[in-house]
Amino acid sequence: MTDTAADRTATALRYRRLAVDAFNEAQDQYEIALLDHVTARIVEAHPEATHLTFAHFTLDRLIKLHGLWTTHPSGTEELLLDVHRDADTTTLDLDELSDDLTDALTDLRSAVWSAVRPTPRSDGRWVLDLPPADRVVRIAELVRAHHPHAQLITVDFVGDTCRVLDITCVDVSESGGSGTKPIPASDEHPLWPEETERQITALALQIHSLPHLRARHLARVGSPAERTAYLLLPQPGTSEG
Repeated sequence: MTDTAADRTATALRYRRLAVDAFNEAQDQYEIALLDHVTARIVEAHPEATHLTFAHFTLDRLIKLHGLWTTHPSGTEELLLDVHRDADTTTLDLDELSDDLTDALTDLRSAVWSAVRPTPRSDGRWVLDLPPADRVVRIAELVRAHHPHAQLITVDFVGDTCRVLDITCVDVSESGGSGTKPIPASDEHPLWPEETERQITALALQIHSLPHLRARHLARVGSPAERTAYLLLPQPGTSEG
């Protein structure tokens, strides 16, 4: 049976779409890997660092570092390194860090933007939260601060976004028995404050972008076309990587 011109066109289009999907996945993985490498170098030099501030130049999409910060348990922030003041005294290659962040954030669809938020100061700069050493453990901490018996969350990845659909908790009855109880998210009864949702979904997006973390922590719900997944929360005191 001879393929028609239309068949060849359809086949070529299908392979093109597969190639685009593979390219986008590789790009996402590379950008998050850049974020992790930047974070590792910063934490090696400043173990207490929790976030950095930077300027983003829209026209050429260049990143210029401003400073490294830590957030104390009380919630107060402390400037650890001012790029303009301390550039000659730090062991960090600040130009290289800026270049790597520029590469990671050049694509406005990059999952690395999930770690970025506007600075509360009126200086036009942005804040990038350094990812924790163990993203899924941090998600578990955030979830259980509001739902201590949570076992897993259901997350929905649509386009470049993520949202939590529900959480599943162990429901311990007065008679001593136990079962699972799903708690859906709703506008009327949010699962947690908006800032908590932002942090959880940002980390979930980053996990989704790294194949080794996605395979370990996310279980797809339904068919391969579905974008919904279960994220199993580790038990307290464990490390999942």
